[in-house]
Amino acid sequence: MNANNKYHILMQGTISNNVSETCKEFGISRTIYYQWCKAYQEQGMDGLAEKERKPVMPNKVDKRTERLILQYVAKFPEDGPKRIFYELQDEGVNIGESGIYNVLRRNGLSKRIEREAYAKEVKSKKRDGAQVANSRGCKEKPKPLDYKMKNPENAHPGYMCQQSISYMGVFPRVGKVYQYVVYDAYSRLGLVKLYNRKSAIHFIDFMDLKVIPLMKTLEFQIDNLVTNKSREFTTNWDRGKHKYSDFLHKNNINQVAITADQTEVFQPLQQFVAVLTKEFYQQAWLDDTIDSFETLEKRLHEYLRIYNFSRVITDGPNQGKIPSDVALEYTGQHETLPLWLFTRR
Repeated sequence: MNANNKYHILMQGTISNNVSETCKEFGISRTIYYQWCKAYQEQGMDGLAEKERKPVMPNKVDKRTERLILQYVAKFPEDGPKRIFYELQDEGVNIGESGIYNVLRRNGLSKRIEREAYAKEVKSKKRDGAQVANSRGCKEKPKPLDYKMKNPENAHPGYMCQQSISYMGVFPRVGKVYQYVVYDAYSRLGLVKLYNRKSAIHFIDFMDLKVIPLMKTLEFQIDNLVTNKSREFTTNWDRGKHKYSDFLHKNNINQVAITADQTEVFQPLQQFVAVLTKEFYQQAWLDDTIDSFETLEKRLHEYLRIYNFSRVITDGPNQGKIPSDVALEYTGQHETLPLWLFTRR
């Protein structure tokens, strides 16, 4: 209805002094009638005029989110809208699958072959840009990680801690088991927590419950936390944000993300996981008394209590010492670590 029609309806309701009958006659609700009445009282005929409405775009994506989607495509062109949706959701980006598809279609990236061509083009431009920057001396090389701790200044607890997640399998009467590990390469102190799935939020939970309290107790800082470049640890996007990376930054922990194929760097962590697999998980798999996830984790913590507090290191610079003693000696402490760090979490 135009403004004149609304005005005549209002006048009839006023003149007849019967709003209900007027509304029935013209097929409108009393709520609408009084909305028009209020608009007319406040703005006159302008209040009854049709307001220009912008079309509602339920799947419209803001520029920042679109940029994140395109950055993701450049890194993982094999992923379609559904996988992108789940990955972005895990990063805290709220956008529907249809919105992602619209962005891809608008940019000519709805097909995998198109996304792969786009990713190739982006990588080529970055490579050319890096060469130009290097030729101008604009890019400083990052200080390399002394992963063998050859420099005496780096040979201490906390200089290089390593973190990983391992799928341990589907245990009888327990279900899926994922092992989250933080391992100090110098003291060989190992912290482990079990979950039934992979998620960045679990890494944060693990750090809050075990690792951060341990750092405060031992009074040492993690200089470098080495992780691989999987999506659980980092986005791998230019200027992209990741929940876990942000968490580490807020806690003043330097994250060093490297490719998983650098096995020499991850060797200390891999040796620790191998020991756990041989000495604990192989026996736990056949143990009929482990009938729940909670029981499995309790038994693991009992094993780790022995590993960290009683087991003697058999090689390396700390041969003959116990992991917890190495960590305590570094900060000049002589008291035993609080057992709740390993048994009650």
